[in-house]
Amino acid sequence: MKGTVLALVRRVATSPEGRALVHAVDDAGLEYKIEVPVEAVRGVSLDQGHVLVLSWSLEVSPRAAEPATAPTPAESPSTATTRSSTPSAVDQAFMELMGRGSTSTVASAAETSNTPVSATNRTRQGLAELLGGRRV
Repeated sequence: MKGTVLALVRRVATSPEGRALVHAVDDAGLEYKIEVPVEAVRGVSLDQGHVLVLSWSLEVSPRAAEPATAPTPAESPSTATTRSSTPSAVDQAFMELMGRGSTSTVASAAETSNTPVSATNRTRQGLAELLGGRRV
């Protein structure tokens, strides 16, 4: 796509950073704003009837042809199996990974004691065991 725009300059605003904003409006009422160096608009007066002339085109960027991300390596069989497993199988695999086997030592300790163990206490006990501290 390409185009050329002729638009009447309505406003030129300058900033202390050395930039100027040129605001123009064409006959159809479409607005165009472009930022330029202050030196490019020095001496421009709105009463002179300046026209902003823009020639534009839209082109495909060379970067658009490149893949957005690097290709992912093939999954290992254990990863693929884990992703298609049931939630309980995933939990079991996690427990085995953590070295607890199929039952938690915290849960078995709670079953053998006569005192009730809340979920918070179980969490604290589990963390204490993981960190090598004494049980609460």
